[in-house]
Amino acid sequence: MTSAVYMVLATGMFFFQDTYFSVGGMELSLKNPCALAILFLALLNFIATVRLDRLTLLTRYTVVQALPCLVPLAFSALVWVIARAESAAVLNGVSMIAPQLLSVLVAAATLYLFGGRGLWYCLGAMCAANFLSVLAVIYAGGLAGFLQEFYTLLVTFTRETGPLMVQLESHDLTFAFGPFLLYLLLHWKESPRPGLWLVLIVFFSLVGLKRIAFPALALGFLAAYLLQKLPEKAARQTALCAAIAMMAGSFLYIAGIRYGLFEFLETQLGLDTKGRALLFANVAPYYEISFTYMGRGTGFERMVEWFSGAVQAEPLRTQTQIHNDFLRMYLNIGFIGYWVWLWSWLPARLGYWFRQGGKDAGCLFLGVCVYCFVLYATDNTIYYPYTMIACAIVPMACRFDAQAKTALERRCAQWSGEEVEGAGGERLNLGR
Repeated sequence: MTSAVYMVLATGMFFFQDTYFSVGGMELSLKNPCALAILFLALLNFIATVRLDRLTLLTRYTVVQALPCLVPLAFSALVWVIARAESAAVLNGVSMIAPQLLSVLVAAATLYLFGGRGLWYCLGAMCAANFLSVLAVIYAGGLAGFLQEFYTLLVTFTRETGPLMVQLESHDLTFAFGPFLLYLLLHWKESPRPGLWLVLIVFFSLVGLKRIAFPALALGFLAAYLLQKLPEKAARQTALCAAIAMMAGSFLYIAGIRYGLFEFLETQLGLDTKGRALLFANVAPYYEISFTYMGRGTGFERMVEWFSGAVQAEPLRTQTQIHNDFLRMYLNIGFIGYWVWLWSWLPARLGYWFRQGGKDAGCLFLGVCVYCFVLYATDNTIYYPYTMIACAIVPMACRFDAQAKTALERRCAQWSGEEVEGAGGERLNLGR
């Protein structure tokens, strides 16, 4: 019964991405009531079952995965207080961070309900939602039209996209399949019916084809796969070095954009930057590469039409996006906030997953981060709720059931004052 209710709610959550309703003049997505209903379902299940093993582990997991969402909220709050921001600006920023936190909670709720199997329930709901979208498009345009446009989309590699394919171009759902595919490839033998899942993931990824997802997936998988071949200590050290390199690379990328990188690529090398040179030129007056730059608060990008440079009186969700999440984060939370956010996103969580889940979880998490790094540098995925759910649930699901059992045993040992074996094999007396 629980699984059936969850599948209905989760499928609805993934299906109603672009369906909105208005409450008190505020536009809300229909996916949010579905997500809240999943949390309520998990709460009811907790009251009925009280699975302390899962709860003990998920409490920590949730905090760790939510950390990169809480850091921008804290720094933005400081900016809003100092600037005496109007309530509309604050509400706009909070409304961007709240879905991120909700996504992490949905991932945790799914794992509480089903344990490690929750990953496959979540993926199944995503596939079901995509399938319903495909059926709706086929019903509207006919099977022959759908197949013709799908074929054209593949052979032209998205250069030609018909009206039916445009309806299925849900970037968030497409990118969300990436972390699941990484998990499947890295844990092929432990996965149930891996061949079937692979076919489904590949098909629905191609239906909403995004070219940048291919190099992102390839680099993420390669990083995780090669890291798994190393001894655990070497893997952890190498992963940390990779994290530091990504942190430095993202900042140098922002600095390069500020000082004319894309103008150089377009004017001197003749590369087509797809309008990014003009877009980044319009962003430049609003930030500086300086230790004293404090940022403008989360959601500021909704105040400017970046292709024209026109400033809006009220934040608009439909504004042209910056197409660079690193630049967007720096613009919003400033120099210090950006580096703290990078630390919370990469080294802090990477070290945790190596300590908590061992080499498997650490390597998988790095693969997900490399995948996201490519997307953040080129697109607007950091606030995509479905991608956020996938990035949260995939590392949490790695060896989840075994980790939950161990966590409960340790907690029981602490409560009873028994000796337990420490990480280095020593005997620890946890009694008073």
